[in-house]
Amino acid sequence: MISWESSTFIARPADEVFAYVADVRNDPTWHKDVHSATLIKGDGQRGAGTVFDVKAMVSGTEEIIAYEAPRRVVLKGGNMGKMVPTDIRTIQPVEGGVRFTRHVDLDAGGFMGWMTKRMLGMVAKRNDQFVENLKQVLERS
Repeated sequence: MISWESSTFIARPADEVFAYVADVRNDPTWHKDVHSATLIKGDGQRGAGTVFDVKAMVSGTEEIIAYEAPRRVVLKGGNMGKMVPTDIRTIQPVEGGVRFTRHVDLDAGGFMGWMTKRMLGMVAKRNDQFVENLKQVLERS
């Protein structure tokens, strides 16, 4: 298991930040490795069991496995070969906004696991940038 985490302050209400990050269809606006995300299972109301088809550097599905509005959403990757990411997005209210944290656990086997461990510094730095992108997107709106 390989893990990394990034966090930032966002000057927006918790419910707005949560609604935005819990809908994976918004990821292409801030997570620059994601090209598109489409709802494939669920009725449009996000919650546990909602599944998105994600086109990215490594494409596959992401399923919401925990949905605790407006504080935390957990996504589990599937159909991604030997890589199984768990993406935990946490929103903590603080004075003037929220502290947003994105924690990723990656269960990667074989060559992909070896490569990811070797590239952990770069992967963590990219995660920092994605979280800062989210801050910029949400504070502009």
